[in-house]
Amino acid sequence: MFKRTQNRLTLQYTAVLIAFLALFIGTVYGLLYFLLINDQKNQLNDWIQDMSYAFHESMEHTGSYNIEGNLGSSYPSLANQTVGCFKDPQGNFLYEAQQRMGLSAAVGSAVAEWTPEGDQTEYKTVTIKETGRDGGPPRHGNDPRKAAPGNVRMLLAGKAVYDNGVFIGTLYVAKEVGSQYRLFGWLLLVLIGLALLFCVLAVFLSRNMSVKAMVPIARSYTRQREFVADASHELRTPLSVILSSIEVLEMENSLKDDPFSRRVLDNMREEAKRMTDLSSHLLTLARSDSDEVQLIMTDFDLAAEASRTIASLLSLAQAKQITLKLHAEDGMTVHGDAQRLQQLMVILLDNAIKYTPVGGTVSLALKIREDKRRMLHMTVSDNGIGIPLEEQPHIFERFYRVDKSRARELGGHGLGLSIGRWIAEAHGGTLSVQSTPGQGSTFTAVIPC
Repeated sequence: MFKRTQNRLTLQYTAVLIAFLALFIGTVYGLLYFLLINDQKNQLNDWIQDMSYAFHESMEHTGSYNIEGNLGSSYPSLANQTVGCFKDPQGNFLYEAQQRMGLSAAVGSAVAEWTPEGDQTEYKTVTIKETGRDGGPPRHGNDPRKAAPGNVRMLLAGKAVYDNGVFIGTLYVAKEVGSQYRLFGWLLLVLIGLALLFCVLAVFLSRNMSVKAMVPIARSYTRQREFVADASHELRTPLSVILSSIEVLEMENSLKDDPFSRRVLDNMREEAKRMTDLSSHLLTLARSDSDEVQLIMTDFDLAAEASRTIASLLSLAQAKQITLKLHAEDGMTVHGDAQRLQQLMVILLDNAIKYTPVGGTVSLALKIREDKRRMLHMTVSDNGIGIPLEEQPHIFERFYRVDKSRARELGGHGLGLSIGRWIAEAHGGTLSVQSTPGQGSTFTAVIPC
């Protein structure tokens, strides 16, 4: 139980730390991406604004926009990764005269179908193939060794240009951003590497935190378990003395003819037996929690044990006119703890008898199935009151009673099914329930045998 709780705490702590790490990485990466790309956009927007002003000034002084000249004159002040072009109202492209004519033409082809609207600069990112003037690979300068064909990643900006309210064309500018995106790629790899390293550290730290968090809980639970075990053990002796004293009193002739005294002694005996059962169950659970209970595994005839169990509970069933049925093959040899498996059958049958009305039927079915392993299927079914669906996940909890108002009337302490599940799990199996209110319940233990 503590191991499962510790593992859940470790997972929760790790998830929280990793969530904060992911938030931090996402924030840092997004902020850097925004700042760097936004800076590139601002540079292109400034270039477009300068060109628009240059066109206006050229018209004022010369009577012509001198588009090609203005485009070319702007490049000394810009990085050589920037190229631009102009599309007139008729859809014709004009380029600046510069060495990367192939790249300018490629940019023109990329924006041929893109016409920004309004007076705001619009942006898009494309990958284009740079070519030379003759359509071949580009050449930078006169050195043929610098020929470098390939794809170029460009950030494009476009804006419709107006002069005194007259539309004169659309201005485009593109800047190589491949190096920036490669930088983002390397940054992402570094952040992922750091994240993986931190994940390992987060698991280690979470494990340590969960261990420290469980220390006071485990200490408190250990003290409680020791108290329950000690108290249960100490109660058994005085309860045995009380039962023996009651039996001696019942032999007194003077009390046999006194109905009141007989009734008092009967009540005392029932309560003493009830307390004895409770202390025995508590001691069993306390020892199971501390792994002190060792199963005695032997080969035995389970069908014979089931017959003896049915016989021992027959008087209890007959008191409510309940029919007990056993379905098992003769000579069913299994490997397990005979005493504990017999206790499991008693718990399930006693529980079924308690919650089955007068005249009902309770059945115990034993069957061995050869699946991947040799498995024992122990099934106890009844046609009793059933268990509400919302209550079924809780019935194996300690001291849990479905009908608390009838707890005193039916007896028991809500510990039987908890012990039953422990017996099944101690054998490496499971105990489950299927029930329909008003129709009955079926408890099934599946145990390797």
